[in-house]
Amino acid sequence: MRRFSVVLLVALSTCTKTKTKTETPSNPPPASEDGAAASESPPAEEAEAELEPGAPGVPWKDKTFDQRQEWMGVAFYPAMKKSFQAHDEVAFKSFKCQTCHGEDMKERNFAMPSDSIFPLDPKDPIKASLEYDEAITKFMMEQVVPEAAKLLDMEPYNPETGQGFGCFGCHPSI
Repeated sequence: MRRFSVVLLVALSTCTKTKTKTETPSNPPPASEDGAAASESPPAEEAEAELEPGAPGVPWKDKTFDQRQEWMGVAFYPAMKKSFQAHDEVAFKSFKCQTCHGEDMKERNFAMPSDSIFPLDPKDPIKASLEYDEAITKFMMEQVVPEAAKLLDMEPYNPETGQGFGCFGCHPSI
């Protein structure tokens, strides 16, 4: 458990500091009559939250802001970093949260889409993207969209229904 806590803290510190169950409380529990700190067992829900950062069993749409930040740190970010660097190690050597969310991510409360990445034509985002950079477009379509959709508990975008996670989950439109 200690190793997991250290990994969690390192993962979360890559993007932003969030309050987690592993932080030392600013108000420690009151001492008992013998001077030792009183040890209260956390409710079952809190204990479970400590074991499952980012609430992996909770769909993305139902996660709290804190759970979303944790999930980004422990699951989404590491997976995306690995994919992007496997695609192009040089171009994505310094892949970080700001790569997608932008340098102003904290001011925008991490909202997506981000205007810091390539804007796409809503009439035909694939055609325009292929003309701009065929390799990265294919990588996005074949790897990023399906992987991101899975990590966000969504289906990949379906052009027939207009539903699911796709280009405009991250990219702004022109």
